[in-house]
Amino acid sequence: MTALTLTHTATAGTLLDGADRSDRSSELLHSTGWRWSARIANWYVPRSRGRAPSRHLIARTVQLLEEAGFTVAVEIGEAPHAADDAEQRAAATAAADAVRLEPQAVAHRIAMLETQRQKISRSIAGYRNHLGRQFPPAAGDQLIRLKDELAHVDEDLAHWTRVRAQQIADGAAFVLTRDNVTPGDLVEYRGGWVPVLRVNAKSVSVPSAAGGSWAETIPYHQISGHQPKQV
Repeated sequence: MTALTLTHTATAGTLLDGADRSDRSSELLHSTGWRWSARIANWYVPRSRGRAPSRHLIARTVQLLEEAGFTVAVEIGEAPHAADDAEQRAAATAAADAVRLEPQAVAHRIAMLETQRQKISRSIAGYRNHLGRQFPPAAGDQLIRLKDELAHVDEDLAHWTRVRAQQIADGAAFVLTRDNVTPGDLVEYRGGWVPVLRVNAKSVSVPSAAGGSWAETIPYHQISGHQPKQV
């Protein structure tokens, strides 16, 4: 029998040591939500760092692995904390989560993930840069690493897209596109209102904040308010 060790710590999250990506545990682990990381050469549970262990997932994983003929040792590290420390940690976590879930922060995160996904996909497929230099398609270890990164990005992108959709459905997120803004309108950006000079595909152009003769652009997802031009 193959001996595996399933561990969880706040720092590293939930990991499975001893299982290879190519052995018969691979399909089983994927089906229960585990993912393979080429960087650490290990199976892990996404977004498990800094969180309490998912005991249901751990129990289910152990059950399926043992039914498949593996032996699994479980090590869960939960350092004790005083009540005051626990309250402070909970308050800090709640505050951090509140910032991460602000509609503009969510929209910005989605935009960054989409950009990251485009870069990884381009590196996988191969591309020619603006200087005409040709980069061949990824292969070997590089391809494995890039596919692993792409899987992580896709997972995060799907998660935050769902969060964004729910915020829009709940009326918590402000949504502005080129279809509902025109030059002369006012938009709110970082607590101030500025006039729109030009409407672009992904942004609006506004006067320079420094008072210069040039225009600056504001991505739609960073705009928090809109006032149509007075006729």
